[in-house]
Amino acid sequence: MNLKEAFQAQNIINSLSEHAENYLMQTGNVVTVKEKHLRSKAVEGQADEDIDTTNYEDKKFPAEGVIEFLIKLIDERSKLAHAINEAKLKMDFDLDAAVYTNRKRHILASTLDRLVRLQSSHIVHKNLGRGYVFNKEGNQTEYRYDIERIQTIDFDRNKLRKQIKDVYAKADQVSNEIDAALINTQVNYEFPFDIHGDNDSIIEDYIISL
Repeated sequence: MNLKEAFQAQNIINSLSEHAENYLMQTGNVVTVKEKHLRSKAVEGQADEDIDTTNYEDKKFPAEGVIEFLIKLIDERSKLAHAINEAKLKMDFDLDAAVYTNRKRHILASTLDRLVRLQSSHIVHKNLGRGYVFNKEGNQTEYRYDIERIQTIDFDRNKLRKQIKDVYAKADQVSNEIDAALINTQVNYEFPFDIHGDNDSIIEDYIISL
């Protein structure tokens, strides 16, 4: 499989692990419930009865089989992680660093896009200001005044537009390199389950194979 398929397999293993762990966390899936109806103690001559009240509809798999499956998944996750690391070492660039820095480029470009939309402005707010003075009689009186608000951008908009263009261009270039590497880099690993199966069918197939 290639590196892209290996990452997909990694996601499937994680999903299977979470699904199986949640199954075991449901008490009804790992216990059998039987009720003893002790009628003879209440009424002489009445027969006691044992009734199985286990909810078998939800209890799809035997607990021991699911535990074995989880142990298998841990082993497969380890094998796959090792195979992916081996494949990365053969690449001519650091894939993890490229993915991280390209994510930062996209964040930067988004920030710059917001900045470039800012506008300088000049607004006069009529009678918004309030002050106090003493009149001739010595009494404090209020007066109102206009407030002029001037907003000026602190950067060269044309320069910023070019920087945004350059950041996007570099991000696209690196994205193409990453995509090519994911397709062309081979990983020495064989996925042991049906990669197209759903979680329950994969668990069921594994338990049957035990």
